[in-house]
Amino acid sequence: MTCPHEIREEKSLRVAVMDCGACGGASSIVDADCRRNLVDAVAAEADVDRVVLQHSLVKVFDGDALAFLKDLAAFYTGLTTYTLPDTPDMEQCAGCTGERRQAVQKLQDIAALDPVRAVQRLRRMLRKERTHVADGNERCIRCRKRYIAGLADLLERRGLTRRVVGDGNSERYYRDRIRPYVRPRFFDSYIRLTPPSDAVFTTKYRVQREGGRPLDVSLYALQTRPEKLYFVIPPEYNLPERELRLLQRVKQSLARHRPSESSFMDPAAAREYFLKYGREQLADVADGMDISLSRTRLERLSDIFAKYTAGLGILEDLLLDERVEDIYINAPVANNPLHLIVDGEEYTSNIYFSRNDVESLSSRFRSLSGRPFSEGTPILDMSLDAYDARVAAISPPLTEKGVAFAIRRHSTSPWTLPRFIHRDMVTPMAAGLLSFLVDGQASMLIAGSRGAGKTSLLSALLLEIPMRYRILTLEDTPELPVDALQEMGYKVQSLVTEPITSGGRSGVAPETALRTALRLGESVLVLGEVRGEETRVLFEAMRVGAAGNLILGTIHGATTRDVFERIVYDIGVAPTSFKATDVVTVAAPIRVGGGMEKRRRVVQISEVSKAGWNASGDPDDVFADLMRYDPAGDVLEATDLLDMGQSEVIGRIAREWGMDIERAIENIALRADIREMMASYGERTPQVLEARATRDANNAFWMMTEESRREHGTPCYEEIRERWTGWFRDYASRIR
Repeated sequence: MTCPHEIREEKSLRVAVMDCGACGGASSIVDADCRRNLVDAVAAEADVDRVVLQHSLVKVFDGDALAFLKDLAAFYTGLTTYTLPDTPDMEQCAGCTGERRQAVQKLQDIAALDPVRAVQRLRRMLRKERTHVADGNERCIRCRKRYIAGLADLLERRGLTRRVVGDGNSERYYRDRIRPYVRPRFFDSYIRLTPPSDAVFTTKYRVQREGGRPLDVSLYALQTRPEKLYFVIPPEYNLPERELRLLQRVKQSLARHRPSESSFMDPAAAREYFLKYGREQLADVADGMDISLSRTRLERLSDIFAKYTAGLGILEDLLLDERVEDIYINAPVANNPLHLIVDGEEYTSNIYFSRNDVESLSSRFRSLSGRPFSEGTPILDMSLDAYDARVAAISPPLTEKGVAFAIRRHSTSPWTLPRFIHRDMVTPMAAGLLSFLVDGQASMLIAGSRGAGKTSLLSALLLEIPMRYRILTLEDTPELPVDALQEMGYKVQSLVTEPITSGGRSGVAPETALRTALRLGESVLVLGEVRGEETRVLFEAMRVGAAGNLILGTIHGATTRDVFERIVYDIGVAPTSFKATDVVTVAAPIRVGGGMEKRRRVVQISEVSKAGWNASGDPDDVFADLMRYDPAGDVLEATDLLDMGQSEVIGRIAREWGMDIERAIENIALRADIREMMASYGERTPQVLEARATRDANNAFWMMTEESRREHGTPCYEEIRERWTGWFRDYASRIR
């Protein structure tokens, strides 16, 4: 039976939708009968841009898969209309003509059910015919050549000689080369059910989902292009067909639902409302469909219903994966799989969002943020607090292809210097130096491009601030781990300013918030990003000593020169005020050895030289490197300025602490050894890389240093090293 189909116009796309429920077939191109109907439909609608098989499991063919399918359909059509070339002598050529007619008829019969196998068979026929091309008289030779040319044209015209290689099992072409996107009818997000043929498995891990089945994630390398693949099949995509039909029925009933209460209007309460609605409706509809559901199964289906109506759908699973750092949804979504950053590396995925997904996310983000997002306001910046994430969204007219999202997921646990050592972003010596500078209240800017790890490094440095100090954070979109720090006992107060994209329509202006922060008492001041009018206020306060104990912040810039020029020339801070900065640390994504993978590295730690400053404020005279990255060795190395104890900022801290610079260098070396030991233990005890362990280790170091100072008049670092090592070994054994 031929499946009925209709043509729909979706924006600029012409879509053929086949009603697979009408014929009761398998709705799979691997099935011969379904394949025949599909090829017939594509042959009849040769100009379609997409083919959709509408079933409980929806399948979509487009792109390369549809192009291959169109070529096979054209080949099949060409075979059915093919006629043998005229022969000069009908009686003498009757034998050859009969054989050829039977051969072509056989090809036509095969192509109706399996066009790939027909291509393979035709290619074998042509090879055989060509071996006999010189047989017979001149008239037979010309006839055979015309016969060969006519059939060969059917292959070459559609490029099938390149698409179908070898004579192996034809089924693999339908499984691997003409693979559709797939989704249950209840969901809108499409996924690829199998990895591409060039995928090489690298690793697998599991993401635990609260109240649901875990999500298995597989990572692959791709052999034919410099990409990696993040591959998932959410458990709900494998639901039994009867449960998918049940969910679809309840979803249809939702369109007719008129809520009797207003709780569903509250974005925070909407999930609970739809969970309750789904639970009630699923139970009622299941009875009508004679489907028996256990309590556990009912709760599971109710959660799925709420997830894909009031929630974020499959995006929720990705946001629960702690290894995912960024998620990009590029427009147009139909042509672009979700792009992810996993453990600092870029991955494509097997997930494709639909236009309905994008419209649903846009609506959800508007509700959660309380901010406009439309053609009149085509930019949205917001926090997704439930998932510790930040969302940046754009829409037409800013982008002509539709709505797009960039979602940055914050680490649920603050980064630490031992963890950075473990990941090779910093060396132990660099970690010791940064810890010493923060403890010594050296004002520091952390520079780098987007994705370089600036905010993560800033978060790690907050743990190097003694807990007795009060910390004020100033951000437009919160990214720093304030809640986690407060839970660990740090005295942190966050201030949130109006987003840069709001155009001054909501919130408190950054410069006003900064002036307020400067009046909130003696504190460590941490700026999520240094970039605007508030920067002049900050540097003026630093210049006159009214900015508190310590200033930390991030700024966009690939080099120290970039930082100086942006602050002095772009923002307009006087060079004499910039001198209030003590240190600039630069992070960057590095392609080590010229490879395709990017690794985050601290590439420069420079002090702002007060003595070397001249009237011109030339950046070459402003900065002096303490540590510099060596690309050949992929290592951050100390310069002579640090090795020989000639650093101005280290000398200033040493004087304030009542010690000479040699003792300060010993202090840095001990801090480096402590963090190196923690990073080493992290190989077998990952807990020592986490924030609580860093807090406890730092507290132990500071207390032991104070005790040693009281006992000896000045800290004895060898004694502290021995005592701390014993303490840490005991501590690590207890937290395993």
